[in-house]
Order: sequence, then C-alpha cells, then structure tokens
Amino acid sequence: MMPLFCGVEVMQDFKLLTRQLLETYLGSNILSDVAIQDFLDSNASIIGTGKQEFFKNIEHFLNSFKFDVEKRKNIHFEFKDLEIEENIVDDQCVFVYGSVQIYGLYDKEVTIMHLDSRFTIVYGMKNGQWKVLHIHHSIPDKEQLEDEEFPIILSKQVQQARHEVEALSAGYSYICLINLETDDVELIKGNNIPGLNGRYTQMDHNILLEQVNRLITEPFRESSIEFYDSKTIAKRLEGKNSLFHTCERTDGTWILSMIVPQKYDENGHIVSVLLANRDFTEEKKRELEQEEALRQEKIKAEKANEAKSIFLFNMSHDIRTPMNAIVGYSQLMKKELTNPKLVHYQEMIEQSSKLLLSIINNVLDMARVESGKMELDENFEVVGNVSQLVCSVFAAEASRKNIELHENVNVEHKYVIVDSTKMQEILSNLISNAIKYTPEGGKVLIDVQEHPYDKEGYVLIQTKVTDTGIGMSEEFLPSLFDLFTRERNTTLSKIPGTGLGMAIVKNFVDLMNGSIEVESKLGKGSTFTITIPHKLADKDYTYRNIESSNECDIDFKGKRILLAEDNELNAEITSTILSEMGFEVKVVEDGILCVNEIQRQPSNTYDLILMDIQMPNMDGYKATHCIRHLSQFEKANIPIIAMSANAFEEDKKKAFDAKMNDYITKPIDFQKMEVVLKYILSKQNPLC
Repeated sequence: MMPLFCGVEVMQDFKLLTRQLLETYLGSNILSDVAIQDFLDSNASIIGTGKQEFFKNIEHFLNSFKFDVEKRKNIHFEFKDLEIEENIVDDQCVFVYGSVQIYGLYDKEVTIMHLDSRFTIVYGMKNGQWKVLHIHHSIPDKEQLEDEEFPIILSKQVQQARHEVEALSAGYSYICLINLETDDVELIKGNNIPGLNGRYTQMDHNILLEQVNRLITEPFRESSIEFYDSKTIAKRLEGKNSLFHTCERTDGTWILSMIVPQKYDENGHIVSVLLANRDFTEEKKRELEQEEALRQEKIKAEKANEAKSIFLFNMSHDIRTPMNAIVGYSQLMKKELTNPKLVHYQEMIEQSSKLLLSIINNVLDMARVESGKMELDENFEVVGNVSQLVCSVFAAEASRKNIELHENVNVEHKYVIVDSTKMQEILSNLISNAIKYTPEGGKVLIDVQEHPYDKEGYVLIQTKVTDTGIGMSEEFLPSLFDLFTRERNTTLSKIPGTGLGMAIVKNFVDLMNGSIEVESKLGKGSTFTITIPHKLADKDYTYRNIESSNECDIDFKGKRILLAEDNELNAEITSTILSEMGFEVKVVEDGILCVNEIQRQPSNTYDLILMDIQMPNMDGYKATHCIRHLSQFEKANIPIIAMSANAFEEDKKKAFDAKMNDYITKPIDFQKMEVVLKYILSKQNPLC
C-alpha cells in the first residue's frame, strides 16, 4: 500500500482513506501515530449531529475535539459494516458517502452505545495531497443522545464565553460570571467584593445590600439592588439582549454596569450571565454638563418667551387703547357730519383704523401661534352662522366696489361644537382678501357643504371661497402660506396688506385638524377650500343653545349701566354711545369705586356693569371677585361684562374664570357690543 498523502493519484483508494480517518477519530490504534489534523485541510468545514456541532475550520474543530477525547476516558469505540460509495468529480475533487455502525464499549467489554451513522465527505487536492474539505456526519433523530455530543456543546459555550469576555475586557474593569441557577459567582477580571475569594458560592443578598449601601449614593441604592438581583435577571432579560444601569458611587465617580446572557439551557432559558462594570465618570460628567447647558438654554428660552408675552400683552393693550379712542370718536363724528367731503374723510379714518387693527391682530395672532400658546376655545355654533356674520360685515365694502357677494349653505347637521372665533378669523381673512383683490363688478361666492366623516360623532364641513379677482401665479402658490409673502401683482397694484393673513389662516386650520387647498390663475381668480371636522352637538346641548339664541327684543331705554373705566377718552366715548342707545350711564374710575358703588346703592339699581380690566387701585378681576362675594344675592349676581384692550384667549378665559358674563375687546365694535348687551339683558328678563 502506497504511503498516505505522498503523491497525486486520481485512483487513490478513498475507501481505505475514509476507514483510516474514522479509525483515527474514534481512537483506534491502527494509525495512532497519525494526528487527526493530517487528514483535514486547514479550512475544512464539519457538520456533526448535534445542534452545536458546526465547525467552520480545523482550528475551530480541534478545540472541541480535545474536549471530546477527554470526555471518553474509559470508552472504547469500534465500527462495523462500513459501506462506502465514491463519486469522482474530477482529478481535483472526490465525493464519498456511506454508512457505518459505531459501538461504544466501556473498558472494551460492555457496549454502552450503538449509533447507526451516515456520512458525506468531500476530498480535494491541496498542494499535491488529498485533504478533507468538508464532512457531514448524521444519525437518525431517534438515536441522538445528549451524551453523543460529548462535551462539544460545552466547548462551544466555553469558546463563545471566551470571545464575549475578550470583547468586554477591553473596556470594562470588572467582569464576573453569574450562574442564575446556583447563584455561583466567578470573578473573571478585576477586584472582588472584599472578604470573598475569586470564586464563591451563593451570592448573598445581605452582602449585596451592605456593599450597595456602602459604595453607592442614596438616590441610586434601590435601583442598584434591583439591577443586581440575580433572582430577577432572567425575567428582566426576556426579549432583550442586555441590561444597563448607571449609578454614582460615594467617592463621586460613576459606574456603568451591563448584564448580558452567557448561556442558555435546552429550553432557551438563560442559565448564566456576564456582569461587567466600567468607569463612567468622564462620560457622565460630559452628559451632566450638556444637561446643565440645555437647562440653562431652556431657562433662557422661557425668559425670552415670557418677555415676548409681556411685550405682546403691553403692545396689545397700549396700541388698542388709543385705537379705541380713534375708532370711537370716528363713529361719534359720523353721526354729526352732513358735509359729503367730511363724511368721506370720516370713512377713510374708519377704514384706516380697521386696517391698522387688522394688522395688529394678525401680528399678535401669528406671535401666539409661533409661541405655541394658541389654543382652541370650542363652543356651540350653528353651521353657516359664522359665514353669514362675516358676509354681513363685508357686505358694505363689497357693495362699494359693486361686487356680488353670495353665500350658499347646504348642510344636514347644523349644530356643531367649534371655535367660532377662529372660524370667523379664517373666513374674515379669506373673504376680505377675495373682496380686496377682486376688481369692481366682480363676484365672490361662499359655499358651505357637509361631507361624511369616518369618525363617529363628527362631520366634515367644507367651505369654499371663490372670487373672480386678479388671481395668483403658479410660481407663487407654494409660498402662499409663508410669513410676510405677497404676490408681486398685489404690491404693484398698491393693495395694502402685511402678508400675515394667509399664514394665520393655515395655522388656524392646522390647529383645528383641517386642511386648506387653493386653486388660482392669474387674471381668472382664486378658490380656497377649507375642510374642517366639526364635533356634532348633542341634543340637550343643541336645544339649550337654540333656546338661548332666541333672544327677545330688548329696549335699552331706562336701563342703567355702571361703567368702570379709568381712561377718560374711552369713558367719554363709551358712555356717549351707550346713552345714544338709551342707557343711563354712571362712570367710576377704578375697581374700588365700582365695588363701593354697588355696595352703597340699593339692589337692582344697576342692570349690568361694564368693567375695564386694567385699572389703578383695583383691577377688574379683583373687583368682580369682591362683587361676587357680596352677601346680597341680587348684587352678587349682577351681570358683568369685561372690556379689555388685551385680546388674547387666556385673557378671555381669565375673565370667565373670574365669573364675568362676557368679554368685549378694544377698540370696541359698538354694533357687536349692542348684540352682547341684548343677549346679557335677555338672560335677566323672565319673559325672554
């Protein structure tokens, strides 16, 4: 017989070669002087029977093979009935497959195992020698025994654990292995708990508690005990690859602890874990510095927002107060003028005042939206009422330009819950723009339709505002809702505006969970489509509000109003207009005088109070609080209407929280004030 692997022959006896390979592996003495690695190529792959037996190269296999041999001890292996078939692929590759009966004998006498084994071997020519490139060894499922795998599984786990430990060692100063079944702890790297050896049994909870209390600062002790509790580690690792915990030590340093699974049993349950600690001080220091920097930035931003809010509050009040005088005196003057030229001047003053007020409102609204302080104030409303109200406001302006202004409402569910003020703001901007940018003789149509909605208890209300105006270019449409943007043709035509209105519309629509679409062509006109979900009002709510809206006609003649207003101009304007409505008016300059007047006079002397908010000595909120706590029922429940140059929603809410009955903003729209007065007085009339 030719020497093994000494030359290249295609007709190598592969049956003999395979027999020699089996004898060497199983420990026979026939070729005991030939090491198993002499048969295998360095990159040979081996697939065995057990679920852990996959080896991607010879080094990987030999590590397990050593444990395999050690485990055998007194077990002697023999094989019988070797059957081999070979398939020569070419002069570089031969495919061998077959079966063999393997017997394990204890002390060469007692048969303790018998395996019906099948195998497939691929031989290849490497550097002039035939070497094993791949082995696949298998046995029937019913014959697989835990012992057949020998300690290969153990080898696999040990090798995996070594790799894990090597990877951890680079960054962690303390590493230990914890057996979750026995609570055994084996120190792998670093210093152990004082008083204990490198390996100790039964991880003592009392020792853990004592060490945590001694080494960990108080805020982190409870969480640290929970983290290191070996009884709950497996449960806490379910569905996770690792657990992490950071804590501060009593010496001021920080540690980062990590727990990772190390070994599983046959049912997939975690048997042991690796615990590793490393110094985390520098990273924590940077983290705390970043947190402090963010905290300071937050404080700075909050102060800036607070300053901005104060500025807006003051701006609202300080600008609206003189605006109230301008608008008020303009309305008073209108009734006295007969000269057409002077009437025209008055109209220009009034229009300019309204434009200025609109700009102020837009700036304030946009600032509120940007600061995130804009909220919805939803209440009962009848679909179509808002659009009808807005149309009536702009009817005179449309008439002056000979523009046809039409409204069409087609809905099944009329009664909804909505923020009427913001809806009015949306439609006011759209209808105002439609009239503003439509030449004389044009048309503006407001169409309100109902559409089904997939959310129960809600309905979609779609409002279209269509005009035959100057339109917009396609290039401008993408930036239509940006702040301070206006189409060039509008600026060239000297049509006034700030470029804020559409941005406010878009933000309000978004706030109400709606959508806005626009179609426009230069010289043809524009169509804006607003679609907003409205909550349906329940029947009780609907009936209650329908009844309250059916106000009877109130005669103001002889009705007495107590007007609390510290600004002389505003007091003069308001009292004059109220007197023209038929009211008898008494003016006081601050909250204290208002409370004293109510206390001094008999009950029912006054029908209601118009209360300014910002006044010296005592503001309107405190004055209202005092009145509401008077002992006499009639005095304590007198209607109080707030008048304020502060136009924010929270100001209105604050007034209602103070038990005021309604809220009017300055500059006062006296037509709207008349409506409010009728509504409040109708509540006091038992016949209404």
